[in-house]
Order: sequence, then structure tokens, then C-alpha cells
Amino acid sequence: MNIDFQKPTIKFYFSFQCPYSYMTWEMLKKLLSNKVSLAPIEIGLFPQSTSKFHYQDIWGEPRWNRLVKDAAKINLKISPPEKYVSSITAARAIEFYGNIGAKDYITSVFRAVFFSRVDISLPNSLRLHLQSEGIDSSILSAAIDNPATEKKANDQLLLWGHERIRMVPTVALAEERYCGFIDQPGLERFLRSELD
Repeated sequence: MNIDFQKPTIKFYFSFQCPYSYMTWEMLKKLLSNKVSLAPIEIGLFPQSTSKFHYQDIWGEPRWNRLVKDAAKINLKISPPEKYVSSITAARAIEFYGNIGAKDYITSVFRAVFFSRVDISLPNSLRLHLQSEGIDSSILSAAIDNPATEKKANDQLLLWGHERIRMVPTVALAEERYCGFIDQPGLERFLRSELD
């Protein structure tokens, strides 16, 4: 997979706090060749209009037990986040990491949420986690120091309405979309039918 923010073949709408987004991200990394370009777009866990759900424990223990089993099928270890927080701090740096570093950065942030249980809304916590994984945290610092990144991250939250996103994750390719609980065979069929 090749990260391209300007002219992507595929758009991947996701939330750093959605376990289905994490699983889909890992599947996309495995399934896509370097010839296919993808734009990762973090749009938050819910549309802004459903603020009553923001930052609540939205999945109960039975559902998490199922999520852990589903993740294990693709060799991924996850656990519930410590708490649900704003992901804007983490989203601000995605494009700053560029076409090469963004893939590792996104993977590291997902691991921060679902493995290390880091509060990604706190720049220092996120910075320390990135350093522990060998990711250059100075890029995150530069993104946070740039006020334009905050505006862009907040604008991306509006894509729920502007792009008519119904749920995360959503994989958009041309006019077709695959969203919700995405399994590997279904994602393979979707990509093959649209890319061939």
C-alpha cells in the first residue's frame, strides 16, 4: 500500500478508537500492493451530532470478547481502550508524517489505543508512546505547533455529513463503499472486484 493524500485510489475513513478500523487497517496493509494508493482519513468515532455517545464506553464485555477473537483471527492482539477520548491530537499529525511515515505512525497510534491503552488526546502521552516504538515524535510536535492542523482535523470531523459516511471504518473506491464490520474475505472480494 502506498499512502497518497493528493490523488488516492482508495479512501479509508476511520477512527483511531474504533477496533474495527484497526482490524481493517491491518488487513489493508496486507492486501494492497505498493501500486495502490490510499488516503487514510481520521473522522472520529461518531458524527458530531451524536455527541451523547462521545467518550463513553460504547462496547460491553460480551462484544469485546468477540472483538478480541475476531482480531486474533488476523494475528492482532487488542484490548479495550483505557477510556474514550478525543482523537484530534493524533489525527493532526497524519499528513505531517508524509507518504512514507504515515503508515507506521497510524499503526503505532492504533497500538497505543488498543494495546498500550494510552490516552491519545494528551500530546505528551502520545509522544512517549511513539518514542517507545521508534517513531520520530518531533513530527507530532511540529504538527501540534501548527494551528492549521487543528482546523484540518476538525474539518475532517464534518466529513460524516459532507461525504455521507454512515459508519467507520469505510473503504471507498470510486463510487463503491465497503463499511462496518469488515472481514478479510469480504474485503478481498471488494478490492478485487473494484481494482481488476
